[in-house]
Amino acid sequence: MPSPANASSPTSRKLAWLAGAIVAGGVLWTTGWYVFAAKVETGLPSTLAQLVGPAANARCTDADVRGYPFRFGVFCETLSYENVAEGITANAGAFRSAAQAYSPQHAVAEIDGPLIVNTSDLVFRADWQILQASAQAVSNGLDRGSIDAKSVSFDVDGAALVQRLAVQADRMTAHARRNGVDLDLAAYIENLRNDLIPGLTAKAFAFEATLTDQSSLLEIPFIPLHGPFDAVLHRLAIELDETSSVELTGPVQVDASNRVSGTLELTISNFQQLSELAARHKPEAAGMIRQFGPVIAALDTKPDDDAITLPLTIRSNLISLGFLPLGQLPSF
Repeated sequence: MPSPANASSPTSRKLAWLAGAIVAGGVLWTTGWYVFAAKVETGLPSTLAQLVGPAANARCTDADVRGYPFRFGVFCETLSYENVAEGITANAGAFRSAAQAYSPQHAVAEIDGPLIVNTSDLVFRADWQILQASAQAVSNGLDRGSIDAKSVSFDVDGAALVQRLAVQADRMTAHARRNGVDLDLAAYIENLRNDLIPGLTAKAFAFEATLTDQSSLLEIPFIPLHGPFDAVLHRLAIELDETSSVELTGPVQVDASNRVSGTLELTISNFQQLSELAARHKPEAAGMIRQFGPVIAALDTKPDDDAITLPLTIRSNLISLGFLPLGQLPSF
């Protein structure tokens, strides 16, 4: 009869082999992780160069790859971008990213503010309490991406603007995705405030559009948007409260000089309240509202509903409401 020691030896050997395999696998995984991390870190400058293309330059200062054992993430102290040909420079704070080892094509990131963008005509500054981003990568770039920011502030100034614009919001989300050859864009802002007309707030802002034949904007290298191109504005809306809102919809065209043209529908809900609100915050507008209010109501193309729908025309950045000229869009 075999002894207990002899009977247990096959089991002991199996356990020993299993433990050895686990240790060996761990050593191989650890070695592979650090080799890959070192390769990512060393190749980061060339990767950034590939992302932005030969006409631009991007930097990730003090780059480090972290996340062992089951994540990979690039960390930077600051981010910067420069495109001399376009006259664009941008700088942001620390960058932290992560992707699971079993799903490297899906990455999430956090970015610290402020973001400062300088162009030949404008200076744009954005800051936030927290900003999180996510992206789904494909072989030639991104399939989709999203941004979610809380306690956001925007400041825009420059020669192209008549007056500096400062805006604050409780939350902002933005989304981009490929839709065949087209590009879908959307942005939503909650509790919008501004310094242009103190005391005037908006409950919500919404932007939804499709850029025709522009899915290549998510391909590598990433390049700035230029005309000419066509777009469909599905919704550009400002909701002042539960009943009062202003909304734009319709097709637009941007020419090679980035001038906008289009025939849009402007829908005003609760025109009376909006008129009173405008007169209260800008008293000099009260007389104009009284003068043109009946004309605006007469232009209503859908008189059977509760809102006023008006034809808004843009021709090379010049805006008119019916036959009433309203002004000019700033160049971009």
